[in-house]
Amino acid sequence: MKIAVVDDLAQERNEIISLVTDYFSVRFQQFDITPEFCEYESGEEFIDGFMPAEFDLVLLDIYMAELTGIETAEKLLLLDKNIKIIFFTTSTEHILEGYGVHALSYILKPVTKHMKAFYKALDYFVELLNLDKCGITIKTSSGDMFVLNKNIVYIESSVRNLFFHFASEIVQASGKYSDYSKALREDHRFLECYRNLTVNMDYIVKPIENDFLLKTGEKIPISRRRKAEVIEQYTTYFINRRGF
Repeated sequence: MKIAVVDDLAQERNEIISLVTDYFSVRFQQFDITPEFCEYESGEEFIDGFMPAEFDLVLLDIYMAELTGIETAEKLLLLDKNIKIIFFTTSTEHILEGYGVHALSYILKPVTKHMKAFYKALDYFVELLNLDKCGITIKTSSGDMFVLNKNIVYIESSVRNLFFHFASEIVQASGKYSDYSKALREDHRFLECYRNLTVNMDYIVKPIENDFLLKTGEKIPISRRRKAEVIEQYTTYFINRRGF
């Protein structure tokens, strides 16, 4: 596993590397992960040599000279939409901007005073590594097709038609919506927010009145009858995954 540590202060980079090393040492037998660290003094230095899919995780300071952590993250997302980022900062001022670039978590410095939140964020990251391998086989007119759960935005059934929505395409499938939905909801990222519609909560930006706004720009409905339950489930998922 390869981790980038981007901070303009060497002392801060060393502290973060030490804490992450300790984390995986304690949990090594459970997760069987050995981290390899690459250090960068600035966002510019990191972006200049960045290659998509090179790093499993980026630990990124918000306040750096010239290119800030938020600006660095925005550039990273243009190069690799699947990049996983944990921000570090001395202020909560930019927390909403941080989640605007889909950060896993936002940890206050000094990190040693916020270890519970940091370790919870790392727990979520490791969980994502395992979930990245989970998938489902769907039946299509051209044969069986295996897809990774993480790539499914949502599935819906309408007038005997069943559709799997991905970020860049829609695939029509055969079979029962209820069977696919049940299988997906064993992965806690998925939520049935409306009748015959199951969404991957990692693609939700925010609820807007009676809809969810998705990262794809689409809006999908929230059940009015179950609205409180649906919003509570999404909010719980959102809070837990952010390490609060």
